Amino acid sequence: MKSEQLHIQMFGEFHMKNDYHQFIPSSSKGTQVTTLITYLIANKDVEISKDKLVDILWPEEEIANPTGALRNLVYRARQELALFFPVSHANCILFKRNAYMWNKAVDCVTDIDRFESLSNQAQKEASPEERLRCYQEMFRLYQGNFLPTQNRDEWVMFRSVYYQNLYVKCVLNLCRYLREKGEYQQVIDLCEQANQKELMNEAIYREILDAHLQLGHPHQALDYYRSVLNLFNARYGVDVSESFADIYSRILRETQSRQLNIQDLEANLKEDKNSRGSFYCNFDIFKNIYQINMRSLHRVKSKRYLVLMTLSDVSGPEHLTDSVRGEMKILRDVIQRNLRRNDVFTQSSYSQYSLILTVPGESGCRIAINRVKDRYLEERQAPHVKLDIDIKEIS
Repeated sequence: MKSEQLHIQMFGEFHMKNDYHQFIPSSSKGTQVTTLITYLIANKDVEISKDKLVDILWPEEEIANPTGALRNLVYRARQELALFFPVSHANCILFKRNAYMWNKAVDCVTDIDRFESLSNQAQKEASPEERLRCYQEMFRLYQGNFLPTQNRDEWVMFRSVYYQNLYVKCVLNLCRYLREKGEYQQVIDLCEQANQKELMNEAIYREILDAHLQLGHPHQALDYYRSVLNLFNARYGVDVSESFADIYSRILRETQSRQLNIQDLEANLKEDKNSRGSFYCNFDIFKNIYQINMRSLHRVKSKRYLVLMTLSDVSGPEHLTDSVRGEMKILRDVIQRNLRRNDVFTQSSYSQYSLILTVPGESGCRIAINRVKDRYLEERQAPHVKLDIDIKEIS
């Protein structure tokens, strides 16, 4: 027998479904309908005034007839929601006392409600086993940030930070349980899985570094420490070395207690994690390579070119949108695969890559850059993101 119970996911992506219908946001349905539904669900215990909803739905727009526009939007949302309830004909959006609210009588299961309930239960639970069970279920429920496609809405940003903080506490508590059992590899696996949610939380990176040290892998810890510093520098332009000073000292003590011989040193220096493509490095190393190239120009016949590749969202060029973030990952992969191994590149800002190309002349530079551009346009997922390229000879 079919059920009308509504299952709502708001972590990672928003969708609703039951045995009769499913709602997945799309441009054809209209972003305003989605915003209205998600806001009412996320605040389903509150009566929301018409003025408040107008501010949420049209925050920077002057609407000639806001009451009429809101009434029309509610009508469209009710039409969509009615498809879930062909038997009971439940009305999901109520209007009373000049305010709208989600109908709490509707049978629905929401991931954010369950997530918060588990967090509260874990804090009150006396049994360590039950607390662990709560944290494990929280970890499974959190499929990504809260409503990421609406992350420019102020109310979404605040709520997203709130859930992120609960998730980080959950991860750290799970790490504590694993540490107590000496399961340090599981700590690393758990934290790496959490980091795929783009948390950028220092405490979680520290857990990974500590676990590497506990496993007796100081050189892996050192490599990971450097990658964390590069990540924060590339993503935010922030130097976090001071925050990790204590654990870095531990890493150095451990590596010094395990001295390398010359063969180990040579193997370490030869290890090339970019062997299948061009060389990616952080901005400081890129700057040093640029200066070395300048000093050696008079000794070589080849020419060196500085290339700047910039991505921007034509629908909101002043913002770093999710589309640009996604395209930056695609462009990085394309650059690494389609340039030579002696070419160097770095992420020089949130939406830019800088390259140093060594070629016989400008035509060679153009050929290489056009190859990257053509491949990128073939793999691009967001057509509204454009690529601009600037080239300057290093002299």
